[in-house]
Amino acid sequence: MEQFQPEGMERVNSYTDSYPKIMIRGIFWKEIEADTSKISQDLREIQKTVQDYGHRLSNIPMKVDSLCHKMDEILKILPDLHKNLTDLKTEVADLKRNQREILKRPYPDKSVSGTPSDSTSSTSEREGERNSQPKTRDEQIQEILNSIK
Repeated sequence: MEQFQPEGMERVNSYTDSYPKIMIRGIFWKEIEADTSKISQDLREIQKTVQDYGHRLSNIPMKVDSLCHKMDEILKILPDLHKNLTDLKTEVADLKRNQREILKRPYPDKSVSGTPSDSTSSTSEREGERNSQPKTRDEQIQEILNSIK
């Protein structure tokens, strides 16, 4: 009942296929060697990946300690930063208030000559201002800053 099989050939019965497969032993073993070689290469890559992850995981405690140390430093600085920020807010509020007060002051109108622009300044002061050179912007800013102090 068995069919004649030439030497070096074997019949592989397949339960999933409807026809039998005939393979030469040498080709069959070459496929197995190629498969095992591929499996070995894949296993080496997996081993390398696992070692890499192990190295990364071993560095995590050092990185966590470093982060904790940096967070401690930040927490030590925060109260001073909060105080400085509060001081700056107060200074800004004071400067805004002073600016509003300065802007409320009447500014002498130099375009109209001969008519008093404001009753708060005396006539001699106005005449002195007309005779002197006009102040530069920097000088005006310096005057404002001096009046704030």
